[in-house]
Amino acid sequence: MEAKFNLLDEQWIKVRKGTNVEDVSLKDVFRRAHEYDALSGELPTQDAAILRLLLAVLYAIFMRWDTKSNFSEIKTHDEAIARWRSLRELGRFPAEVTSGYLDEYRDRFWLFHPQKPFFQVAGIRTSDDKENPIAQIIAHVPSRTERRFFTELGGEVLQSLTFEEAARWLVHLQAWDYAGKKASVEGGRPNGGGTGWCGKLGVVYPVGGNLFETLMFNLAFADSVGQPITFGSPVWEAEPKTAAGVDAVPQSYIELLTWQSRRVRLFGDEHKVTGVLSSYGDVFAKENTFIEQMSGWHESSQKGQGYIPNTHNASRSMWRDLGAILPQVSADGKSQRPGVLDWLVLLEINENINICAVGYEYGAMMGVVNEMLCDSLTLNAKLLSELGKEWVPDIIKLVEYTEKAVNALGTLAADLDKAAGGDGVKSRESPKERAYFLLDEPFREWLRAIDPDSSDRFEISEKWKNAAKQIILKVGNELIAAAGPAAFIGRELTMNRKTYYMTSAVAETKFRGALRNIFGGGEKNEQ
Repeated sequence: MEAKFNLLDEQWIKVRKGTNVEDVSLKDVFRRAHEYDALSGELPTQDAAILRLLLAVLYAIFMRWDTKSNFSEIKTHDEAIARWRSLRELGRFPAEVTSGYLDEYRDRFWLFHPQKPFFQVAGIRTSDDKENPIAQIIAHVPSRTERRFFTELGGEVLQSLTFEEAARWLVHLQAWDYAGKKASVEGGRPNGGGTGWCGKLGVVYPVGGNLFETLMFNLAFADSVGQPITFGSPVWEAEPKTAAGVDAVPQSYIELLTWQSRRVRLFGDEHKVTGVLSSYGDVFAKENTFIEQMSGWHESSQKGQGYIPNTHNASRSMWRDLGAILPQVSADGKSQRPGVLDWLVLLEINENINICAVGYEYGAMMGVVNEMLCDSLTLNAKLLSELGKEWVPDIIKLVEYTEKAVNALGTLAADLDKAAGGDGVKSRESPKERAYFLLDEPFREWLRAIDPDSSDRFEISEKWKNAAKQIILKVGNELIAAAGPAAFIGRELTMNRKTYYMTSAVAETKFRGALRNIFGGGEKNEQ
């Protein structure tokens, strides 16, 4: 197929400015990044994948050239900080530098090309020349037809995509594709490799006031100890891939940002994309891949495996896992939080930062997407620094207290159900979900207001204890009021061969005692 649809010039990246969403080219997204609020694709995971692509371009340029197109590789900590500050002071990316670099590799950015299509392998085929429906690359369209009632998409969009849509979903596929059976292409890898690289992570990244700021906050020229990151080659600077996937280990962050976890070929005509082949590509073990900057890490439960990436839990709000973000260091001295957050500390950013978490929960051997997670919270960047370390134990402890209090609420619901004649098994979760819903925004506001320079740690802690206690008491009082006369009268129960009598009054006393043990203080404020 002849070269068609060059991503440098065609408008395919969705961006938002106020309430308006428009499509822009790869060259224009850098030229006007300061004018746009954010990326605005079909899914937050798509935005994260395209953000990583844009970062790869910026690393490829500004790790080697300065803002005036002078060749000057970053080799020291001071040079890394100076290069970043010179870019931010401009307030925009120098278009002549970004466009000049991209034009040098123009032939590698064709969506269709006879030898080197973007993020694909030319000419891969199955033995029977079969191609699969293009719907396979749309993340929120299940591959099994009987599951498609979970998506609003249907009809013609499942039969073809515009070139613009296909380009976005292609980038997303390489980052997030689920595991499981793939196309059996000649000379390709038959199986293995799991999800795309981002699918193995709990992706976390800071968000600025506009797209330029977001890209700058994530452009970490140095690692957590201040050493310039190792530079490698993005996929468009390397030789085109072949059908065969390789067991290669990425040597640099820029390689990870453009990692080809799949061997892909798109099929189409002059106006649309109609089919796809996707098979396994380059694979490597996820353990100890500390060159990744957008994920936190924790020690594997399997002895000797070292550290594995954190992943997100779709059932938990981001603030309930603050330990993965705030500055805690393991016994061996390694930072366990995302490198992009350590970079903010090196830069001495002293402002409120919005941090976004995005990811998928996969099911059935990682071969299906169960849920997508997208959450964010705002905190003072100084909480990430040495100054913030004094605050971390208090904040983590308060989150733990809050969860214990919510569990006490669940116990109250179970006790009331037992007192009324039930078994208490299914009554816990609904009140707990309501409590977390009511706690969510107050906690975010409380965290946002903390300034390590001026806030009083005791007063701030007591403020949250009182707020959380009142919210949980409110839900508890609602449960007690709705328990009815059967729970008021109660009944005799047996546990561990001991008999006791449970009533709504007993359940309430037990509940209030648990809250006093968790939060401290008397009952004068308990309403």
